Amino acid sequence: MAFGRRILSSIFDNKNDSDQEKNFLENGSMFLEDLIAFSNGKYNTFIRRFSIQELSQATNGFYSNQIVLVDDFKIYKGSFDKRLILIKKHNGSHSIYAKSQAIRDMVITSLMSSHKNVLKLIGCCLDLDFPASVYEYAAGGRIELLYNCLYKSEGGMAENGGSSSLTWNSRLKIANDIAYAVIYMHTAFSTPIIHRDLKPSNIIIDQSGVAKLLDFSLSISIPPGETQVEDEAYGTVGFIDPVYMSTGFLTEKSDVYSFGVILLELLTGKRSMDLYRDTNQQSLQVWVKDSVEKDQFNGFVDPRILKERGGIEQEQQLQVVLALAVRCTQTKREERPEMIDVAKELRRMVKSICPSSSSQPI
Repeated sequence: MAFGRRILSSIFDNKNDSDQEKNFLENGSMFLEDLIAFSNGKYNTFIRRFSIQELSQATNGFYSNQIVLVDDFKIYKGSFDKRLILIKKHNGSHSIYAKSQAIRDMVITSLMSSHKNVLKLIGCCLDLDFPASVYEYAAGGRIELLYNCLYKSEGGMAENGGSSSLTWNSRLKIANDIAYAVIYMHTAFSTPIIHRDLKPSNIIIDQSGVAKLLDFSLSISIPPGETQVEDEAYGTVGFIDPVYMSTGFLTEKSDVYSFGVILLELLTGKRSMDLYRDTNQQSLQVWVKDSVEKDQFNGFVDPRILKERGGIEQEQQLQVVLALAVRCTQTKREERPEMIDVAKELRRMVKSICPSSSSQPI
């Protein structure tokens, strides 16, 4: 136990409080175990340990007016040492599995924090029964879930006061940003990490229009020397790889499928599992593929995009992204492209609309 405590103290700025020591040791041990597993024991990370009192003070006692995002989690805006921060608290029961998900999210985020398309983790609070993550405040001072930008609108405004109308160029950049983050997960570590829950409500957009992955609580790594990993089917209906659903095996192509569904949502402005009573279709994928077969291209593209009247170049881009999305969402994994090939095509289009783009090379 003493050895474990020394290791934990080397990772966190440990401020022992006897009343919370039990939570700290339990949560910290889980964190360390996951960190070693996902980094193969080779990690170089330091995140600050925040106390319960510090986070409470930063958020005025977790006052509801400080909440800036709500999904399967709540994110509070706060201020600490004259610096704006974001505090993420997971919802749901305090079961050991739910706690392990929160720890997993924290571990993967810490390993991914150097990537510009991941919300940067700067600290955590392990003293709580259910640990909380602390992030650097996104550039520009305002953040929105991609989900809210696409869907939650009243009078033309999305939740939290943002515009509900994303331009086509913005959607392309968002897709490009997330593609880079997924490639990093698949290639930057000793074994590929599969996100397993790519969807618009796990993507935030900052005020500068940069997309960032937000949640890694369902992520899982592929064992060394293997090309797949077996696990129970977790994820979000409409985005889950059907092969994974039927076999229990995950591969990098599972993330490709989910990313393809995101592309379809960006194209159509419709939720993946909406029921279309007028066509009697059961999913966005089926509806789009049926429209493609009937050559009804303009019938499924988001009307807000069509109103832009972007000309021939925009129509060509829409066609390319449609083809990518359809390929990504093929039922058979071998018919799906590699994520890097999808990203290269997206990057080519983004550079055509923004030649000075500083996107990272693939």
